[in-house]
Amino acid sequence: MSYRLKSGEGLADGLHRIFREEIEAALKETRRSPRNRGVAVHEFRKHLKKLRAALWLVADEVGKDRHLLEDRSIRQIAKVVSGVRDAHVRLQTVIQIRKQLGDDAFGKVLQRIEDLLALEAESFAAAAAGWEKQVVPRLKAIAKRISRWNLKHLRWKQIGNAVAASYRRGQSALARALKKPTPKNFHAWRKEVKELWYQLRIFAPLNRVVLEQIANDARKLGELLGQHHDFVFLQERLDCEQGDPSLENERAKLQKLIRKRNKKLQRDATELGRRFYAEPRKAFAKRISIFTQDWK
Repeated sequence: MSYRLKSGEGLADGLHRIFREEIEAALKETRRSPRNRGVAVHEFRKHLKKLRAALWLVADEVGKDRHLLEDRSIRQIAKVVSGVRDAHVRLQTVIQIRKQLGDDAFGKVLQRIEDLLALEAESFAAAAAGWEKQVVPRLKAIAKRISRWNLKHLRWKQIGNAVAASYRRGQSALARALKKPTPKNFHAWRKEVKELWYQLRIFAPLNRVVLEQIANDARKLGELLGQHHDFVFLQERLDCEQGDPSLENERAKLQKLIRKRNKKLQRDATELGRRFYAEPRKAFAKRISIFTQDWK
């Protein structure tokens, strides 16, 4: 895995390498065949999220204004293909349900909804033709600016503070989700969990037992929340078909299944989240900082 520090690598050099590699990986996705546009867009946006998570680690060093400028620029690039991504996620969620149920149980009834979402995904993909020309120059410009960031004075204490801040934001997002368990609050919590997971992956080599396990727990929590979000996202799309009587039975059947699964996902994520975020922020930061002392 390249999204992590390497033994013998300096902190500044390692982070610059990670920035560069994520941008290069994102650019590589723009060169995929148009037939795989949905997958390309999904992976493209994933690399942008990993880049943003890594950039947050050096926000204090480069200046918050400069960091927020680049963070906003990256988010704007991601929005160019958000429609393709959304349609791809909805279709893949239905396909996942079909594979889990089996074709016989899924049946011809729900197949109509899958066919509808497949056509929709194709439509969005066709409409996004030429997206590469929009995002490539902008992303290359960001890469050039970031490459000039001076990180030679970056210290582990700043990194620890940044990770602790991500942990604190996750704690706050969990508290809001527990107090008001709406899809919006769970989605906000999911974003914080994913960001922390990405950051922990970078520093997992500092201790391949403790930090790897913490990162793994964050991954599991992110996956639960990700599945929950995908099901909510699909359900919201199905709500738009309420006026179509020909799909009513199919829609009702699928929504019932989604509600049942989401109830369990929400319960499992909450239980794991309570354990994962039980540690005080300062204690979490101190535990991570211990492993930085021996890094060479």
